[in-house]
Amino acid sequence: MARQIGKAGKTLSKKLWRVAFVLLAFGFVAWLLVKLLVPWAGFLALPVALLAVARLLQDKEVERVVVASARGYLGEARVAQFLAQLPSTWRVFHDVDLGGENADHVVVGPPGVFNVEVKNYTGKIRATPRGLWIRGERRDDLVRQAWRQAHKLRELLGVEVEPLLVFVSGELEGRQVGRLPVLRPEEVVPYLKGLPPRLSFAQAQKVAELLEKRVK
Repeated sequence: MARQIGKAGKTLSKKLWRVAFVLLAFGFVAWLLVKLLVPWAGFLALPVALLAVARLLQDKEVERVVVASARGYLGEARVAQFLAQLPSTWRVFHDVDLGGENADHVVVGPPGVFNVEVKNYTGKIRATPRGLWIRGERRDDLVRQAWRQAHKLRELLGVEVEPLLVFVSGELEGRQVGRLPVLRPEEVVPYLKGLPPRLSFAQAQKVAELLEKRVK
């Protein structure tokens, strides 16, 4: 089993907790106002508070943040379970700080260093040599994100970093966009283990030491 450093989805988990705190605070304020302003109707305080929270959750922006964060967290956690199946000579770093953004997973093993970017979308996903489409919409921004993070990691670590784009759900058709592999979670470990070794033990140790400083 690979050694794991950090917690998968930690940043998204913190975001969800912040949203939950705001919702609870909003509900508490509604409950308190009823208690203070309409004391004779104190029995309505709890229903009013619950209604206030429900109405806030119906806000499109709040709903978007909650759904996106929850799906992202579940996706990263699932991929982490598969990455843990790598041999003990491998190391997996979760939620790596790149300065302004986070890499979902960074894997270090004999074949090299890999940036594993996780996405959790529904519907049909089509990966072709010329581009990426999700539910009929071209999403090359996801491809650029994976490469951008790989380049940032290369600058930080001083070694080549290969990006992987992993889709947790949805109907995936195709397995590559240009030079970027596009995989399902269960395909990641076989893909990595099938690559030839090219990273020395000393290089892996140095990379691991640098990455440990980047895990929150």
